[in-house]
Amino acid sequence: MKVFEFTFVDLKLPNSHPQRRNAAALTAGVFFSPRRSPMKNAHLRLAEVEYSVTSKNWSTRVQVWCDRLATEDYTTHMLSLFGNDSEMAAVSGAISTGSRLTAKLPDGTRLELNMGEKPTTYRGHLAIPGRLRPVRHILCFSEALMLNGTAGSVTVLHNDDTLIWATVISFLGLPALPEWAGAGVQMLRDTEKIRQIAGFNCSPVTVTVTREELLKWIGSQVEGKIFDLPEAEGPILWPTYGIKDLLSASVVEQIAA
Repeated sequence: MKVFEFTFVDLKLPNSHPQRRNAAALTAGVFFSPRRSPMKNAHLRLAEVEYSVTSKNWSTRVQVWCDRLATEDYTTHMLSLFGNDSEMAAVSGAISTGSRLTAKLPDGTRLELNMGEKPTTYRGHLAIPGRLRPVRHILCFSEALMLNGTAGSVTVLHNDDTLIWATVISFLGLPALPEWAGAGVQMLRDTEKIRQIAGFNCSPVTVTVTREELLKWIGSQVEGKIFDLPEAEGPILWPTYGIKDLLSASVVEQIAA
């Protein structure tokens, strides 16, 4: 797979204009901005996911590309795949029937994947100039992730203190402030309530804590004057997170590294 990225700068200014003379510098800023990193080859930033089945009279082996996944103990929580029509039809059918898939990461690591029963799948397509057919894309979430927080644990797709705290407090329905994220998540880490799970292009974690345990800890912090309650009455404003924020976080970390 070859991936090309082109950036054009056309200022539509006379040659004598100062900004026109600086066009080369502006173009260099687009290509070499500190927030951009040189694009890696596809085989270095994508994993391969394979579905294979063999019977007495026939065999099927299909490979598609994967840009992100999160999995633990043979239960896959998130899977982002893309390929052509026939490939995605075969893999989508395998996921819906609970069949096992195999992921091969760029470093050679292999992971067994299984979305389990009743996965939620979102389908889309990517129109690419020069291609007659669009690239098909599916984003799958496990039933456990869709029912996040109802079985005594919360799965978060990015290992970030503010995101972990906001997700746990939201799903458990507890009274808390965003400013308590640092101390709260540190307590969860110290008591080994947070466990990292396998992920590709993301850093997922599972938080195992009950509502009663966390509420008791928050109460002790307020009673000990470590946490201050808000003086004014009214709703608490929490930051909002979307799927774009969750999935782009790992890219920002790679660029910073």
